[in-house]
Amino acid sequence: MTRARSQIIDREEGGYYHLLSRCVRRSMLCGADPVTGRDLAHRREWIEDLALDLTQLFTVHVIAYAVMSNHYHITVNYRPQERLALSDEEVARRWRVLYRSPGNDDAGTVNSLQEPGRIEVLRDRLGDLSWYMRHLNETIARRANLEDDCTGRFWQGRFKAKGLHTSRAVWACMAYDDLNPERARISDQQATSYFTSLQRRLEEASEMPERFDQPMAPLTRRAGMVVSAPKPAPRLELTLREYCAHVDWIALATASANTQTDRIPAPEGDAASWLALMKSFDRRTRTPALPRSARAIDLNGRHLTGRDITKGRHP
Repeated sequence: MTRARSQIIDREEGGYYHLLSRCVRRSMLCGADPVTGRDLAHRREWIEDLALDLTQLFTVHVIAYAVMSNHYHITVNYRPQERLALSDEEVARRWRVLYRSPGNDDAGTVNSLQEPGRIEVLRDRLGDLSWYMRHLNETIARRANLEDDCTGRFWQGRFKAKGLHTSRAVWACMAYDDLNPERARISDQQATSYFTSLQRRLEEASEMPERFDQPMAPLTRRAGMVVSAPKPAPRLELTLREYCAHVDWIALATASANTQTDRIPAPEGDAASWLALMKSFDRRTRTPALPRSARAIDLNGRHLTGRDITKGRHP
């Protein structure tokens, strides 16, 4: 039975959540259009970049994602209490970044500060996960409709959310996101290795090898929106090297009925419970191929199979 989002998302204490949005009628509005032949894959980069940019403005930390041709997944650490540490000036400034309008930005900030009760309304919005998703989806929809010279819905209703209440659930959900291209049976196409959080982490670690053995931090974008006060970055209890092994094990364990789990020990628990947890994220789980992005890698950023992950993000 469907639950109201207000019963799933804790707007006071926050927590970890898995978020999902689908294109209307599950059309390939962010991939290859089978009717016109147009390649709309660049919209996946729009979603990826904006989702990370917005973490600099909202109290949301992205820890995993996968952007597909007709939907996307994001796993977040939602920390609504961070809004209370923002000064009134910072609240007004962040809102101006979100909703720029013609005129002087400084004057607009001053006007917001002078309106009774306005700042607290904006503070609550910056600390609201639904507002984060609303701005993300509305911005992408408007931009896509402008590109297509059309109007109408781009997303199929509102986003879906699922709470993640244990570290095992968080790790399994992250792997679920990163294995999405493989589960969709499109991993043998070069472009589908991109637009996942693991690919981004591996690209960054290829330039800074020390990241392989550091606790994983929330994802950011190198050239994104700039705000005056950077947010703290709560890290995960998992290094990138450990996470790669974790994803590798899940891919192997779900690759066939005759699982090869003896090749890699089950992470933090028995194999059956991990596989059951993975399947809970998608009751229509499909068999993934072994993900190239999670295979063994050396400290130069190369897979031991020879594939170089340091090349450009696009084919």
